[in-house]
Amino acid sequence: MNQRTIYLLILMGIVFAAWFGDKAYRGLIEEPAEAREKEVARIENRLKAAKKTIVDTANSIDQIELLERISLPYDPELARSAYQDWLLDLVETAELVGASVDAAQPISVKIKDRDNKTNKEIFLRYTFVLRARGSLQQVVRFLFDFYQGGHLHKINTVSLIPIGGGREVDLNVTIEALGLSRCDRESGLSVERFQRLGESKFNDYQMIARRNLFARHGDSALRDVFLSAITISNGTAQAWFKNEEGEVIMLSRGELLDIAAHRIEIIDIVGDTVLLDLDGRIVKMRAGESVQKVD
Repeated sequence: MNQRTIYLLILMGIVFAAWFGDKAYRGLIEEPAEAREKEVARIENRLKAAKKTIVDTANSIDQIELLERISLPYDPELARSAYQDWLLDLVETAELVGASVDAAQPISVKIKDRDNKTNKEIFLRYTFVLRARGSLQQVVRFLFDFYQGGHLHKINTVSLIPIGGGREVDLNVTIEALGLSRCDRESGLSVERFQRLGESKFNDYQMIARRNLFARHGDSALRDVFLSAITISNGTAQAWFKNEEGEVIMLSRGELLDIAAHRIEIIDIVGDTVLLDLDGRIVKMRAGESVQKVD
């Protein structure tokens, strides 16, 4: 065997040793390390998923507890009676007239129990139909108060039919409310209050009444009503208004100015100024001004 052959054999031995060494390193160190890293990653992902499940479960429990707090009572007859009374209280506050509330028999909603496979009642669905009559401002007041109520309810349909040239509307509202079986109240309604609307003040919604789309003349009716004079007779101050027909109307404190689709009350008369409640907003007028100008 010559020297060249010996060198080749040595070189081949080195190459094989390096190959086997690399394979052994991969098999004994690198691949197990990669497997450990993957296992750690899987464990971390499972931990994240478990934490998310815990958070979601906690949030779901909070939501369920909230729904139970605002649910109608679990007793069907007491729930219907209490909610009808609550609606009528809203109607009275809004000064709507001719009110009636009809309540249908509640519908039981059930699901299959996972343990015994029997149907289990989850909640009762109630349907109420409210009818009343009043000005658009009074309707807006009713709807504003309705959406402040902390009950598990919603309005499904609203019908407004103008009467008297838009001075008033017939209101017809269909309402759906839920009573959860897990609610611990037998008769009393929730005392919670919610802010479901974009604005928290009733005056922010007065523009709906002032821009009455049902009135024949709409907001322009205010343009032709002027405060022509302020007088004092026998110690009683009176504001003299001239309407679009040219009639002069003399009003004292606490009296109403009859304008289509608007509610205008004389709050006070002080010197040359009349203080008005114009569709729920307090405004001041002086002789010669139109109501629309101060609006």
